[in-house]
Amino acid sequence: MQEKGFDQDQFYSNIVIENSGMGVTATVTAYADTSDIAKIAALVFLGRMTDILILDNNIPLVLQASEDRAHYTKKFSTRRLLDKKDVIAAFNLARFLENEHPTLLKAIGWYAKGKTSNNTLDSFLAFWNAIEITATTYHTKTERTKHGTINKIHQCFIDYFGEPQYWDVPERWIKEMHDRRSRIAHGAEETTAEAINEVSLLIPKLADISRKLINEVLESEYGYDVFDLSRGIAEF
Repeated sequence: MQEKGFDQDQFYSNIVIENSGMGVTATVTAYADTSDIAKIAALVFLGRMTDILILDNNIPLVLQASEDRAHYTKKFSTRRLLDKKDVIAAFNLARFLENEHPTLLKAIGWYAKGKTSNNTLDSFLAFWNAIEITATTYHTKTERTKHGTINKIHQCFIDYFGEPQYWDVPERWIKEMHDRRSRIAHGAEETTAEAINEVSLLIPKLADISRKLINEVLESEYGYDVFDLSRGIAEF
């Protein structure tokens, strides 16, 4: 049973999760005016929990509707073992963030998109969005942070990573990634094989920093370590 809705509209959904040949099969109850709206609501609800598991495990988890599953037959010999408590903890954290800190939940969603996308440019944008969304909300406000996103991210890194020598990124990394993001988002980035490969080489560091930043915020602000989800089951 998982809580959904808010205040007078609050209700609970039954969720059944079972092993399957390709991972797990989840059956989620959702109530809406039409079956299409109910399906969308169920996928959003389950997707938020999946995003938390992606952040926790640092692996892509693909969520598919039942009618799409017949077209996806790939099986994997290596899997991440999950217990019931892992899934419950992920639902609990997603619910907590949805109620109290939706901005951070959005950042986690972008991180998950970066992990599951097969498009290098989309992955880059997703991981950068995770950093930018987190940093623009979680930073110490100064005169400098009033002027531009780069300054907010710089201050956020100081707040959660310490001084620049501890960031484990090249000098001017924030500005260079921000400029690259602008070129990609506005169509100015070249799409040759060489240019795309150059972007792909930037993604591992970008993914690592976005994941670390989200976790630092979760742990520093809320005492919650996303790398040890089971510890927080009873907190929410």
